[in-house]
Amino acid sequence: MTHTRSIRFLGACLALVALAGQPALGTGGRLPVDATCTVPEPLRGFAADLPLARAAIADGQKLTIVALGSSSTLGSGASSEERSYPTVLRKELAHLLPGHEIEVVNAGVGGNSAQQMYQRIDADVLSEQPRLVIWQTGVFDAINDIGIEKFKRILRKGIAKIRDGGADVMLVDQLPLPRADRFPAYASYVAALHEVAAETETPVFRRSEMFGFLMVSGRLRIDQMLPTAGDHLVDGSYHCLGVNIGRTLAEKLSPRAIATRP
Repeated sequence: MTHTRSIRFLGACLALVALAGQPALGTGGRLPVDATCTVPEPLRGFAADLPLARAAIADGQKLTIVALGSSSTLGSGASSEERSYPTVLRKELAHLLPGHEIEVVNAGVGGNSAQQMYQRIDADVLSEQPRLVIWQTGVFDAINDIGIEKFKRILRKGIAKIRDGGADVMLVDQLPLPRADRFPAYASYVAALHEVAAETETPVFRRSEMFGFLMVSGRLRIDQMLPTAGDHLVDGSYHCLGVNIGRTLAEKLSPRAIATRP
């Protein structure tokens, strides 16, 4: 299934889930039981290596990860900073990779486009001397339809700049927006991100497919991902994102990482 078809499929599934009115698995957007969040490894995983981050873990060095992104990295819509996905990610990695010093820096700025994030790489990202940068981008570029080729050029430049600065890069793709028909080009921007990732051999955490799976399977209701009147994630969806990225990274960075949760 192509990414364009995948987004259309997920949009139809989200509509069905919303109409079905399935019972919530938590209250106020919170999902306290991690079993409700986890998705199969083939859905969240990737084949590409993260050699610099993996070497830091293998050598017992401090691993600094910078989460570069917009509002869904910053944590807009969460009840507190502690419930943003970078904070959840840090806690999950500490649990799955005990004995390692791991820092996760939140470099999210609400409303940022890919170009604005690119312009912040030196000051907000490379200044932290990371070995891994998780770059969540593309939502506002798609909503504003800046041009597919322009978006792809920015991604290529950003990936190269981060790598030249001594860090691995992992992209996080766009959210499966409710009523995605408001933005006819949205699916094309998701596909463009994956095309650049393939060209540059950059791994992608497939956020859109992860949330689609959780909602279609009835484990995450649509209003637990995005509030009814807005476009921000909430506690439950941030928690699921952080947990699944954490599991994926732990498995990639250390062969000794053991998934201890159901």
